[in-house]
Amino acid sequence: MGLGLLHFDGRVVDDDGRPLLESDDGEELMHVEPGITIALGSRPMESPGTLYVTSRYQCHTHSVSCFLSFLRCEWILHEVIWLIDADKGKGYAVDFLSLSLHAVSRDLETYPFPCIYTQIEIGDEDEESESSDSESNDDLELSKVT
Repeated sequence: MGLGLLHFDGRVVDDDGRPLLESDDGEELMHVEPGITIALGSRPMESPGTLYVTSRYQCHTHSVSCFLSFLRCEWILHEVIWLIDADKGKGYAVDFLSLSLHAVSRDLETYPFPCIYTQIEIGDEDEESESSDSESNDDLELSKVT
């Protein structure tokens, strides 16, 4: 699993422009939301795109006795992928273990459009204070975006 938000430009998309899923790993498309724009840090909004939420599961064989075993499958990893409509092979992706809504903002003085606010934490708190300056330059360190 990658840390933080990553550029999505190396993964193949199908003829419909959707990301190809890793079916060998049990990845499934859980939700598609078209017409989504994103803004990272203090950067301007990106062109509209489509948001994809996927899940992968892992199966484990559990032996109860030498005569009985069972297969237990559980969802273990999710991925959010956002692809620009104008160039379906370009966008961003983030892996996560759990997805929940952080906040909805309708304050048009804070941001010009209603939006969902999210933070991506990668667990590196020592470097977090140093990374706040990196959002101001053009070469945004995506693993540190909040």
